[in-house]
Amino acid sequence: MPELRGGVLAMGRSQRDKGKRGEREALAHLRAVWGFDGGHRSAQVDGRLSSDLVLPASGLHPEVKFYKGIAALRFLEQAERDAQEGEVPFVVMRENGDKRWALMLRAADLPTLIERLMRCTP
Repeated sequence: MPELRGGVLAMGRSQRDKGKRGEREALAHLRAVWGFDGGHRSAQVDGRLSSDLVLPASGLHPEVKFYKGIAALRFLEQAERDAQEGEVPFVVMRENGDKRWALMLRAADLPTLIERLMRCTP
């Protein structure tokens, strides 16, 4: 388990290696489903001040999480079970006391979601 050292999350070698593997897999997946070339893992400086991936589009800050179990994905799985054929399942969520809403969906569904949202714009 990572520990906090001097206000920075410190990880062991195996955790860093697992994180690098997750970042490489995430980048390959995003290239495949979003259809872009390029991008790379960023140079990590104690995991701070930089995103995990540098994508060819500017103004993006991807943070990659590669865990055995991510509890929030159970909500997305529920949306996927409940969605009708052809619908884009996603989850809108926030914590009590936080006014900001978050959106979660499968990366492969993002282009379809954007396309359908663009149809709603006057």
